[in-house]
This record gives sequence, structure tokens and C-alpha cells, in this order.
Amino acid sequence: MFQFLLGFAVGNVVGMYLAQNYDVPNIAKKIEDIKKDVEAKKKPPNDK
Repeated sequence: MFQFLLGFAVGNVVGMYLAQNYDVPNIAKKIEDIKKDVEAKKKPPNDK
């Protein structure tokens, strides 16, 4: 249990340090951009 808590705490501290000091991309926004690109590239239905 202690090992899990220690790893969790160290992970949080490292994550906060990286987020403050480096340009970490927003993964959720990237996924939304990819979804929009896929939707835009779909063929429109043929209405005959």
C-alpha cells in the first residue's frame, strides 16, 4: 500500500513539474481535431 501511495505521489509531482515547465500537448483536444478531420473526409451520400 505504501509503495502504491509513494508511486502515485511521485507521479503527480513529476506530472505537475512537466506541465508547468514544458509545452505538453492537450491529448483530448488532439483527439477531437482528429475526429473532425475524419468526419470532414467522409464522402457525402449519393442522392439520386
